[in-house]
Amino acid sequence: MKVFNTFKIITLSAVLLLGASCQNFLDVNNNPNSPESTPESLQLSALLGNFSYEIVGNQPSRIASEWMQQTAWNGVPPSSDNYDLNENGVNNLWAYWSYTDVMNNARKLNDQAVTNENFAYAGIAKTLLAWNLSVVTDLWNEAPYSKAFDPTNTTPEYDQQQVLYTTIFGILDDAITDYGKQSKLMPGTDDLLYGGDMAKWLKLTYTLRARLEMHLTEAPGFDAKTQAQAALNDLTKGFTSNADNANFQYFDAKNAENPWYQFAIDGKWDTRNQMSKHYVDLLTNLNDPRLPVQARPVGAVDNNGLTNATITNPTYVGHLNGTAGEGAANISSIGSYYSSASSSLNWFNYSEVKFIEAEATYIISGATAAEPIFKDAVAASMDQLGIDSGESQTYINNLPQLTASNAVEQIITQKYIANYLHFEVYNDWRRTGYPQLQIAAGAKTQIIPRRFPYPSSELQNNAVNVSKTGVPVGYKSMEMRVWWDTK
Repeated sequence: MKVFNTFKIITLSAVLLLGASCQNFLDVNNNPNSPESTPESLQLSALLGNFSYEIVGNQPSRIASEWMQQTAWNGVPPSSDNYDLNENGVNNLWAYWSYTDVMNNARKLNDQAVTNENFAYAGIAKTLLAWNLSVVTDLWNEAPYSKAFDPTNTTPEYDQQQVLYTTIFGILDDAITDYGKQSKLMPGTDDLLYGGDMAKWLKLTYTLRARLEMHLTEAPGFDAKTQAQAALNDLTKGFTSNADNANFQYFDAKNAENPWYQFAIDGKWDTRNQMSKHYVDLLTNLNDPRLPVQARPVGAVDNNGLTNATITNPTYVGHLNGTAGEGAANISSIGSYYSSASSSLNWFNYSEVKFIEAEATYIISGATAAEPIFKDAVAASMDQLGIDSGESQTYINNLPQLTASNAVEQIITQKYIANYLHFEVYNDWRRTGYPQLQIAAGAKTQIIPRRFPYPSSELQNNAVNVSKTGVPVGYKSMEMRVWWDTK
């Protein structure tokens, strides 16, 4: 897979810091090319760029969007669209991107920032570290962390997911503490997400905590109402409007384009990752005004990329997941809001905050109490996408009233639409069963996958600890569940 530098403004020293390759965990601690005195500002820009491009805009969301049938592979099967994902296919995400480019370098930035009393930088580093660790454990369940960064240990033991979640919450708590400390240096333009607005970083960290609290509503030994109340408590200090949205800006310049543009629109890469029939049909049946924003009309993209055709009567058609391709020009592609070269990549949005609040309120207080919050969540999504207020209100007025029998399905289905192309859609499906999906045609597994396989690099270099997890090699590995996935 191609890996692009996200911004030209990331200097050579920062690229060297983050460009290390690793075949086992020893490598992430012994990189002779990594300068030890890179200033926090350069480290931060590179760390944010890598987290955005390699984690938020890469395999977690791309593969999840196919498995959750928001997108489909309009090419020759098999592909990850019908669950043809093997151990080699996840090596980069595990070894290079998660453990090296994000988590190891976040730890380095944190340690240097704490030593220099630049606590704003330390707080951001911790937030990104915890977020990436949550992605790793939500994809693989057990994973190395407590021993993963010890340079003397090349075969680190795997921590159980329950332990990792405790670790994640602890890291986020420490980040919140750092945000409250006096920092000698403050981020500015080197903060490519919020431009040095630390109040927004604090809100993002509390909001991330709330999302993760909800992951555990069905976890063994956890109480749904307790988790819901914890999420609500966190949200009192989280996002308060779309102005808080975490949007990472890309540019219409070589190697600085939006990752979805590079991956699905630009003919130099590919154009066959397009809309799923399930998703287009869902929005069409709901008469959802977000469809023309989330999808391009048929004919806007062909096998060579954007056609620049004038489309007077737009139609929207999706591809049936797992089936043979029909030609890119015959299927709708990802909407320009998400996939123009200069589109920002949304990491977290306010509408998700309101959906978390609606679900948590339903768990504690029932459907009637959740109803107005649910409508606010849909309205926030419409506002984010620039939908006409009249169309938005008509749509909301036509939504079914929440009841005890439909509340979770309605909340999660609308959250599924609002969180289009987000990895979190996959987490919601695993813990609630919504949206209801049919297995893809020609599936390589007996069920829609519940996790990623362990990477071949771990099978080669850390086989003893991998075997202790009990996860088999091959497609069967993806049928096993992570610890909190009990639905």
